Amino acid sequence: MSNDQQITPTAPDAARQVSGPSTGLLITGIIGAIFSLATFFSLIIGAGLSTVWWEDIPDVYGEIWEGAAGMGSSFVGILVAGFIIYAALKMKDLNQWGLAMAASILAMIPCISPCCIIGLPIGIWCLVVLTKPEVKAAFH
Repeated sequence: MSNDQQITPTAPDAARQVSGPSTGLLITGIIGAIFSLATFFSLIIGAGLSTVWWEDIPDVYGEIWEGAAGMGSSFVGILVAGFIIYAALKMKDLNQWGLAMAASILAMIPCISPCCIIGLPIGIWCLVVLTKPEVKAAFH
């Protein structure tokens, strides 16, 4: 074989390349979902208890609004984590390249990502692998 010939990568090679990053993205989403669910349910319990224990009515309303904002934020975190999990599974199967790219970028954004501490390096790893021409060509 001469140096002029290009080696065409195979789908199994691309699948091997995305295996690690997609697993990392999946773990990021699962950790984010666990934390968001835990926060959501603790706020539900906390909001219920604050209305029972507080006697000062204005403070109760403040607590309820803070709890509602926290629950809304947690709910958004659950949705984002679900999206990242779904995209990671699609990435592992070499499906929907754009979805995998979007989830990789989303995982890197602090305060939006469910787990930005590990989401940043995992997201960068995913982007590096997903932007390789041979990997992008293997997606369908």
